[in-house]
Amino acid sequence: MKLVIIAAGRGSRLSSISNGIPKILIEVFNQTLLEHLIENCVSAGISEIVIVTGHKSEMIHDYITKNEFNINIELAYNDDWDLPNGISVLASKNNIPKNYDFMISMSDHFYNDELLLKIKNSDLSNTLVNVGADYKTNIIHDPDDAMKLIIEKRSNLVSAMSKDLLIYNAVDCGLFKCKYEFFSILQEAKDNGKYSLSDACNVLINNQDLGGVNIDDSLWLDIDTPEALVYINKNRKLFE
Repeated sequence: MKLVIIAAGRGSRLSSISNGIPKILIEVFNQTLLEHLIENCVSAGISEIVIVTGHKSEMIHDYITKNEFNINIELAYNDDWDLPNGISVLASKNNIPKNYDFMISMSDHFYNDELLLKIKNSDLSNTLVNVGADYKTNIIHDPDDAMKLIIEKRSNLVSAMSKDLLIYNAVDCGLFKCKYEFFSILQEAKDNGKYSLSDACNVLINNQDLGGVNIDDSLWLDIDTPEALVYINKNRKLFE
């Protein structure tokens, strides 16, 4: 199984301290976010990753070329990197074997191998895509920017996904397990002028094809702002 890492965007919210470095190359605990993601994959038995690049793609390419990693890394380029992130997932289609399951991760989300395993081992027999769901909504670092979910308790199906939900019971942690058919949903959304991953997920929701996987006590953090970077460095013991 391959993990697709979305790393094409500009990262404008973090630009005041990133000095133009792509978010995936920002250091947390003396390692780049990419190194943390690779360590998680190795621990979880994932031997291949696809990094979707766009803005400042040459910096990511140079970093990978100059370092050795114990995992196979493929690069896919998103020409439309300034559009929402669903287009980046579509850009990885040629890197995923037809009819194979795959995973998706945000490049700026910090989490451990235990969380990755929970999503990797989730069951897709009744869904097309599963998303990691954090029910610990009272401790979300940046709730205003969080992708909020409503998940039905009996079926674990997601019935709503939006940053604008006022009532919700979980938050999307930015990690997905997908059947290959998800690419057709992403293409359908794109053809309708809907370019984000959440747009495609809302198509799934209408078809009752999006499942939520409870991450229980696993921790994660969206490092999308200077405040989030300060927060994780102050609370290192929580995340190690």
